[in-house]
Amino acid sequence: MVIVFAILMFGFLITIHEFGHYLFARLFKVSIKEFSIGMGPKIFTKVSKKTGISYSLRWLPIGGYVSMVGEDEESDDENALNKKSPWKRLVILAAGGLFNLIVGVLLCAVFVLMTMNRLGSTVIADFTENATSSYYLQEGDQIVEVNGKNVGIANELNFRVMWEAKTPETVTVTDSAGNEVTLENVGLLDLTVIRDGEKILLRDVPFAMTTEDGIGIGNPDFYVYRERATFSTVIRHIFCEARNDVNQVWSSLGGLLTGRVGIQNMSGPVGITEQMGQAASLGFAYLIFFAALIAINLGLFNLLPIPALDGGRIVFVLIEAIRGKPVNRELEGKIHTGAMLCLFALMIFVLIKDTVGLFV
Repeated sequence: MVIVFAILMFGFLITIHEFGHYLFARLFKVSIKEFSIGMGPKIFTKVSKKTGISYSLRWLPIGGYVSMVGEDEESDDENALNKKSPWKRLVILAAGGLFNLIVGVLLCAVFVLMTMNRLGSTVIADFTENATSSYYLQEGDQIVEVNGKNVGIANELNFRVMWEAKTPETVTVTDSAGNEVTLENVGLLDLTVIRDGEKILLRDVPFAMTTEDGIGIGNPDFYVYRERATFSTVIRHIFCEARNDVNQVWSSLGGLLTGRVGIQNMSGPVGITEQMGQAASLGFAYLIFFAALIAINLGLFNLLPIPALDGGRIVFVLIEAIRGKPVNRELEGKIHTGAMLCLFALMIFVLIKDTVGLFV
């Protein structure tokens, strides 16, 4: 069932993405050659007698595309993409990623509505055994910032504690009896809390750290109170869930650039399906939660300024708008093709890694 859900999820998100491109291309009267869901050999194709557009479904649910006239080549067709104004091309190129982001927010809303009876706040209710943060924090503290970054719900708070506590250290703290206690392998965080109605900054709050898949993470060592589901509370949780997903994606991408996250930590369809199985064990709501994260991930990744992706094509359109003339189409096409080959090589590497990981 998880595999079926994964296939449906990937197919749905890819369809939404390509439909965004397709919709605005049609609105701006761009000539379209093919609308394809999936990659590789065709399962079937239907050609519209009215428009001549070929609609295809392909075997591999790892991508899709809308092939437009004048997308990678010069064309004399008055409705070719290269004949449209830069702003129209920008809208068409950005629409796919934006549609994924919108779907991601909607899925966050579904998740929050499904879990309204257990909305987690950022107000501390209790501590776990041997909690290192209890030397600074108190029950009733409302944590509002972690290292200067806002947190509005429990999921945001947990992620920030896990991600921001980067460097293991050994520190000495004083307990309530005045005794010095040495804490090893802890990450230090600056927390802004509301205590007795006053906002205060607590510096160097220690959290025990562990290592997962080669990445050091902080351990949230407290429990929080639940919030009563009101209209304003639900809206805030939806916003914060979506913001948290965006932050997780950006943090992961930043980790890849800085070396904190290695390529071995990347996952493709096989790895994601395995992770979905773990989410499914928590209940259907968490499959929705996972799908929201994937939708936002897909939307943001495609808008990165990398050749062959929508964001890379947007960069070339922006260069054209600034220069007043387009970059040589042949040169641009070669850049996109080279980048696409590199992305395919990375996808194959990740696919092999994830598949081998199933049996190791």
